[in-house]
Amino acid sequence: MTSQRSLLVASLVLAAVAAGCGEDENTLSATEFRAQANEICTVGGDEVHQAFFGVFGEDAPTPEKMEEALATVMSVSRRQLDDIEALAEPSDMTDDVDAFIAQGRADTDAADAMGMGFFENETDSWAKTGELAVGLGLDACAGG
Repeated sequence: MTSQRSLLVASLVLAAVAAGCGEDENTLSATEFRAQANEICTVGGDEVHQAFFGVFGEDAPTPEKMEEALATVMSVSRRQLDDIEALAEPSDMTDDVDAFIAQGRADTDAADAMGMGFFENETDSWAKTGELAVGLGLDACAGG
């Protein structure tokens, strides 16, 4: 009976220690998460910049070029959100990261629903996402 009790106590202690460890080996520190997420947004921002420069360069934009640029913006936005979501943020950032991802998806969907009217919209389609990005320290993801 004593050895069973000792085994049970040892098992409970090990389970408590394992549960208390919190983060797994793949979890990034807050600094690492911010650096990787900002890099994702920097690369995506460069892609969007190139897409728009190609449309609004020296020549008048064609509808085809505008559609291509819009498709690039939406594709890059969705990819960035997927890539950031795939990062293993620290558990104390999870709620804020989840809110950022959800808002980013909602803002992207709303911008995409505008179709070509996106180019006539004078407001920042990702303003709410940008505010959440700043709060997370993801300045490269804040746009503007």
